[in-house]
Amino acid sequence: MKYLIIAFKSRTQLQNFVKTLRLYGINASIVNTPRNISISCGLSARTEYHYLTTIKSILQNNQFESLLGIYLITKNGLYEQIEKIF
Repeated sequence: MKYLIIAFKSRTQLQNFVKTLRLYGINASIVNTPRNISISCGLSARTEYHYLTTIKSILQNNQFESLLGIYLITKNGLYEQIEKIF
């Protein structure tokens, strides 16, 4: 299973980002940031991996200064790999 975690420093910008994603028809939820990505405000957006191109476009066309990064989470059974991809 693959999904994206988008981490921010600011909870307000995170909430605005999730609202923006939903305007584009992207299903996203606010989740606790994984411990391996502990540099954020404690909450992040989670969405499906196949939205990556659209999400990058949204981030480039909007002002989300507190963005820390987009992380690809790959789960295989008990194994979890986290990779910063943007």
